[in-house]
Amino acid sequence: MTEFIFIRPALLWLLLPWLLLTGIQWIKRHRSNDGQLIAPHLAQFVLEDGPRKQGSSTPWLVSLLLLLSILAAAGPSFEKHTVPVFKSKQARVLVMDMSYSMYATDIQPNRLTQARFKTLDMIGQFTEGDTALVAYAGDAFVVSPLTDDIKTLENLVPSLSPEIMPSKGANVLAGLDQAKILLDQAGYADGEIILISDEVEQDELADISDLFNGTNYTLHVYGIGTLEGAPIGLPEGGFLKDRYGQIVVPKLDPERLSALASRQGGRYATYTHSDSDIKTFAPNKVTDLDSNEQPGEALWHLDAGKYLLFIIVPLALWLMRSQPLTLAILVVALIQPQVGYSADWSNWFKNQDQQALESYQQGDFEQAQSAQDPVLKGTALYKAGEYAQAAEQLKHATSAIGQYNYGNALAKSGQLDEAIAAYEQALQLDPDFTQAQDNKQLVEDLKAQQQESQQQNGDQSDNQEQSGDQQDQQQDGEQQQDGQQQGNDQQSDQQQESGQQQQGGEQQESNQQGEQQNGEQSDSDAQEQQSSDSDRAGQSDNDNAPELAQSAAQNEQQEQAEQSAQSAQQAQQQAADGEEQSERAQQLMQSRPLTPQEKEKAQQLDQLLRKVPDDPAILLRNKMLLESQQRVRQRHPRGVEKSW
Repeated sequence: MTEFIFIRPALLWLLLPWLLLTGIQWIKRHRSNDGQLIAPHLAQFVLEDGPRKQGSSTPWLVSLLLLLSILAAAGPSFEKHTVPVFKSKQARVLVMDMSYSMYATDIQPNRLTQARFKTLDMIGQFTEGDTALVAYAGDAFVVSPLTDDIKTLENLVPSLSPEIMPSKGANVLAGLDQAKILLDQAGYADGEIILISDEVEQDELADISDLFNGTNYTLHVYGIGTLEGAPIGLPEGGFLKDRYGQIVVPKLDPERLSALASRQGGRYATYTHSDSDIKTFAPNKVTDLDSNEQPGEALWHLDAGKYLLFIIVPLALWLMRSQPLTLAILVVALIQPQVGYSADWSNWFKNQDQQALESYQQGDFEQAQSAQDPVLKGTALYKAGEYAQAAEQLKHATSAIGQYNYGNALAKSGQLDEAIAAYEQALQLDPDFTQAQDNKQLVEDLKAQQQESQQQNGDQSDNQEQSGDQQDQQQDGEQQQDGQQQGNDQQSDQQQESGQQQQGGEQQESNQQGEQQNGEQSDSDAQEQQSSDSDRAGQSDNDNAPELAQSAAQNEQQEQAEQSAQSAQQAQQQAADGEEQSERAQQLMQSRPLTPQEKEKAQQLDQLLRKVPDDPAILLRNKMLLESQQRVRQRHPRGVEKSW
């Protein structure tokens, strides 16, 4: 990709002093009148450097050298290349409470409005990594999966409200579980979950701890509300009341929310009018390269200033030809020292084991294998994954740590009995060696599991052999039966051939009688079967009456949800059709001037389009409704149930 720029354009300001120095030099040379007072043919004898000094080009060469040096330092670039870079791999999920308690008015205008504002401010802080958004009420739904597109999240947050949630409630456990699922599916080993809520029930704390048990996810909590609380103002007017007719006043419990955050290694902040609260959740600038960064690619401008060195260096050497001392110092300074010399110097006062120990501490296990001490060499081999060689080196260790490492190497190589013996030897040398005791117990458990699996496999093989013998016996019996059957078939065939004519008439009479009997019997059987079926149907209807009523109620709710979803989709379709018609009208207006009749139709069309409801929350509501219908028989973990 060709594009000429200066990578460090600020250095071009050095051209101003260069122009000043060059102008002064030019003025001095033209004001010099020494050569004009003496005849030119006598100047070469009278003046020491007469004409040679006047014709010297050294100042101009120095000026050229400075100009090239400034241009090279500014970094001229003609093209871009793709280079590997590292980008942040941070991940976080925002979990927003969409229960009716967010309509409490203790924070003006209400908690929901301020929570949306604070969420937008938080999203603005997350310039690196991926961010997801989850909303929960009676159930949890993914509003946006993990993405680095901040604009998408900023467009979705203002549409969130308790009205678009399919079910009422405050199931915080379902919201946190949905956030955990997003991080697990994306493959993040660690991540952050920011809970934006006003209340967590005491009974949910244990379930939340169990949910995050065994994970590296950090839970931050942002409390929205006040200690005094306020009534919940409903959008249709009035205040929310409980089943006893009392006005509900939700209050913030900062101690419980703070304890929840600290238990999961996170931070807690409560609502303030400034931005000091959301700065609590600002990402750390210092990240670990192994866990929080991943490789990528970027376009990088190539610095072409290095090519000017092929002109600058020879020119500088030629200008300093009359100053050999300065030239020698410059050449020595340009020689790059070898890093290995410094390392060899520091190793002069260390033996081989000390050098190997230093390499081991620095993580260079291959270099540490050069140690003469068998324990250190065996430990380095163990760290490098060479377990069999490590066991050979640690076999003759006399210390408890050496026998402990020997047992580890044997266990890694699959020699469980020898590993147990090594751990026992380590415990004899040091009875308080708890790590050896723990590893010994683990290896014994592993050995027991292997024995059980082998025994089960042996039992299965015995059963297979027994079943095989039985099958062979059955096959032999079947073959004998087949032989007997063939003989019987032959005899019966002969008998049939001999007596076929005599039995023909009798068989017809018997068949007619059998048909009459079968008809009467089938009629009686049908009557009995019909009466029994009716009895069973009546009994099952009486037994399953509650279940049928419940299923009918569920079907009715599902039909209502489907009707609402269909109506919303129809509204969306109408809006889309209206947009297409408006675009066509605009194209017609741009292509040619409209007649008065067409202008009147266009105005009518615009008035109709204004009447179409433009609700950005329709898509979210439909999405949640469809997902809620799919979860009828597959539920997520339930938390404490309440209607606000």
